[in-house]
Amino acid sequence: MRTVTFAEPKVVDLLNEKYVVAWNNHSLDRTARGQQAVYTREEMAAYPEGGGGSNLYTVVAAPDGTVINTLTGYWSARTLLEELEFCRTVTPENRVERQAARRNALAQEAARLENENPQEARKRPRDSALVRRMAAINLLALCHNPDGIAVARGIDEWITAVAERSQKRVFS
Repeated sequence: MRTVTFAEPKVVDLLNEKYVVAWNNHSLDRTARGQQAVYTREEMAAYPEGGGGSNLYTVVAAPDGTVINTLTGYWSARTLLEELEFCRTVTPENRVERQAARRNALAQEAARLENENPQEARKRPRDSALVRRMAAINLLALCHNPDGIAVARGIDEWITAVAERSQKRVFS
């Protein structure tokens, strides 16, 4: 995400304008070899959205540090921008309702794509951009769990601390 998503000027501008940005590489040894993998910009651009699972968290919090949403995995600049715009409409008070609505809308979008393209939907993900997109939409829907937000251990306290003391821009 550093080399593709967070390098996109529109993402940087929105993050600097509307969010407090903090970076925490909470587990440097998450790969089998003990080092973070290094990918080129081209490799990351081709990586399936939602991939990376619990190795990567994008946490969006309200100004008071309350976690609004946690996106797990890699997301393109386009998808991250959509999610950040969605998060601007979420408050701690309406989070459950808004997350449920977002999850339902994403599930409907995946179903619509499948219904409109039944032949394509039967292909393997590696053979179909549509199937990869449907899989990404379904993974994104999982990030919108209104019953509770999957947060990495300790990240909620860390986000609260950052929100209380940080007012500066991290990306430029």
